[in-house]
Amino acid sequence: MVTPQVLCQFQPRLDTQCQRPHLDAPVHVAQFIEDGFNLAKWYERKPCVLLQELYLRRVFFELLNHIADPLVHQSFRQQCFEQLHKPLLALKRFYKKQHRSMAPFYRLEREARIISHEFNPFN
Repeated sequence: MVTPQVLCQFQPRLDTQCQRPHLDAPVHVAQFIEDGFNLAKWYERKPCVLLQELYLRRVFFELLNHIADPLVHQSFRQQCFEQLHKPLLALKRFYKKQHRSMAPFYRLEREARIISHEFNPFN
């Protein structure tokens, strides 16, 4: 159940500033994804499909932006890369459930492939 506290807790940007990025990056990225998913689930129950899609896409694009940003610490980029599948799978379920065309999902998947290939943080 999502409370108003969770609504206020979600940050539209992933916070990458911390003292120990090697240790804190997995927790920060996973918490950001979980908060976005909680909001998407809350809007699914409302039923507000547009806001549900908005939060799923917002999480996805925030991770992609951090993968491609060379100013973000390497450990955050790697965690974003490793956990990118979570919002991508959630978007796939969303588009299948809404009985819409899968074309938007295929565009997102293609963009993720291109960006992760070009900006692979493990190279």
